[in-house]
Amino acid sequence: MSDPWIVKFIPFSSSVESSFWVSYCQEKLDTIQLSEDPIDVVASYGTDGRLECREGSLSPTTIHKDRITMKGKLVGCNTIETFQQKDKNEFLRELFLPSFEEESLISFVMLTYADLKSHKVLYWFAIPAITPKAGCSIRAIKQHNLSQVYDESEMQLLYSSFEEKVWIDADVPPYFLYTSNNGCLPFTKDNYSTLCNKDGSERVVFGFVDGQAPLQNEQPMGWPMRNLVASLCLHWNLGGQTVQIVSLRPQTMRKTTLKVTDDASVVLHIKIPEKEDYGDQYKAVGWELNARGKAGPRWVNLRPLLDNNHLAVQAADLNLKLMKWRMIPNLDIDRLQNIKVLLLGAGTLGCNVARTLLGWGIRKFTIVDNGKVSYSNPVRQSLFTLDDCQGGEGGGGRLKAIAAAEALSSIAADVEAEGIVLSIPMPGHAEKRETIEATVEQLDRLVQDCDVVYLLTDTRESRWLPTVMAAAHDKMLINAALGLDSWLVMRHGGDTTKEGGSLGCYFCNDVVAPENSMKNRTLDQQCTVTRPGLAPVASSMAVELMVSLLHHPLLHKAPSPKASLMFSPTVANDSTASPLGVMPHQIRGSLVSYTMMTPTVPAFSCCTGCAPSVVEAYKRDKNEIMYGASQSPTGTYLEDLAGLTASRAEAAEKMEGMEEDWD
Repeated sequence: MSDPWIVKFIPFSSSVESSFWVSYCQEKLDTIQLSEDPIDVVASYGTDGRLECREGSLSPTTIHKDRITMKGKLVGCNTIETFQQKDKNEFLRELFLPSFEEESLISFVMLTYADLKSHKVLYWFAIPAITPKAGCSIRAIKQHNLSQVYDESEMQLLYSSFEEKVWIDADVPPYFLYTSNNGCLPFTKDNYSTLCNKDGSERVVFGFVDGQAPLQNEQPMGWPMRNLVASLCLHWNLGGQTVQIVSLRPQTMRKTTLKVTDDASVVLHIKIPEKEDYGDQYKAVGWELNARGKAGPRWVNLRPLLDNNHLAVQAADLNLKLMKWRMIPNLDIDRLQNIKVLLLGAGTLGCNVARTLLGWGIRKFTIVDNGKVSYSNPVRQSLFTLDDCQGGEGGGGRLKAIAAAEALSSIAADVEAEGIVLSIPMPGHAEKRETIEATVEQLDRLVQDCDVVYLLTDTRESRWLPTVMAAAHDKMLINAALGLDSWLVMRHGGDTTKEGGSLGCYFCNDVVAPENSMKNRTLDQQCTVTRPGLAPVASSMAVELMVSLLHHPLLHKAPSPKASLMFSPTVANDSTASPLGVMPHQIRGSLVSYTMMTPTVPAFSCCTGCAPSVVEAYKRDKNEIMYGASQSPTGTYLEDLAGLTASRAEAAEKMEGMEEDWD
């Protein structure tokens, strides 16, 4: 040894499993967010001298069997500039000294910056140690191999009593006390006082489990000895005294096999520094060297360690989770991800709604349509490509429902999308009873199994049956419809007891029943001819309305805001707003004037879509009401059932009476 009186120490080296960083990045995204407060973590080391952080290290109660557990603090910086500008030595003192004063002698600190977009983490480990001030050092007066100091029986007592009295739990304790008469005891002041009274203070030996020091050489010592010496001086008032310290160096850390044949453990006679040697401001050292052997942090790139599916899922949800950090802390991402949506229609509206739903984290889709992709579709319907316009069974394009479901799965890795080829029965469109019954049963099951229904079909009459089903099963229904340069988005139904009534459905403004609107129509009347920018606007509004409703405790039964004479078209109160804003009943927009209105329309008691008589008739016999409506080309069946015929007759009678009065 170059200087036998100065004790040298081996710093710890860290080893962090990639699973730890994956778990930490997920925790940062979901829970920690913008907080830079220290969080509790644990690590462990064994005979290899490497401090390991594993996947479970984020749980502060994790126990590492047959290893020494080390508690620590992790601080995550929100920006790389904060990481770089932080005073590392002062940071180390701030986090370590409070625990050291509580006589927690061994711990670690980790400073991190997680780049969640590129899946990289910058980190720097420190295992703090209190060291004497400049010019002072820890010196050894004597140093011997353990077998040179103790005979075989004393060594056996040391090992056996350590296992029986000190190593009580699964993890290995780092420090202990020993006397040749009483064996080992846990490292506490009370035990020290007891041993001093029994055997005399000069016979009490302090020990630590040294997993770092080499098994062949006496020097250097493991890093935990630094804080042991500092504690004996600053906490135990042994400054200036000479004490014995055992560096216990087992080849393995397992009970019953702790004793080794080729013993390399060391006994040192240490002159404990005086308190003045540590100064008034304790100096903490311990920042780990990087891979180049210099003081500095390390980068870890998680991207090669993650499968593409994991990367895709995490990246897709990144925008939503960042919203929770600061802007919308009450955003319920879990609810959104578990909502089941039923899209009725996979055309221009259906494609745009589906893409916007993906952006909000919706992952469970059922898409209903009976059409095929044509060459006119891909430019307006974003889920289709030219390849979908051919290759369908029997020639022509692929089935829209199937192609749309597959497209969604190709966009987001965790999507669960199913395409259902189904033609919705419609009033005024005569079909066989058997066909109607099979279709009604299937569609009814789909409505019952979903959480939200989107009505995105082309014709007015195709919206009637889903409207009745949603009312019968109390489902949230969002309706979107397009004109040439105007659009409508509305939500249906639900009792709003605070306002004293129900909100109207798509048919509540009509005084005629839906009928076959496709008869005697030219091509421009049969197709949905609309300005290209209209569908994305209406689709976005439809999705945003649903998300707002899902964050209100009453969901689709939430009351609509009241009209206002102020500049804002609506005024929200606590009952009509969610964390995302107001929830209007209807949103009507125009590209001619670039304006929007948000009217509220109450339910019409004689509505052919949601009147109590219609809904009750559906509940009694859903097949019969649908068959009756389909066989009525002029809509009289539904008008009679809803009471609309009687209402019009009553109105006509009153008008006649008024005309007589005017005469």
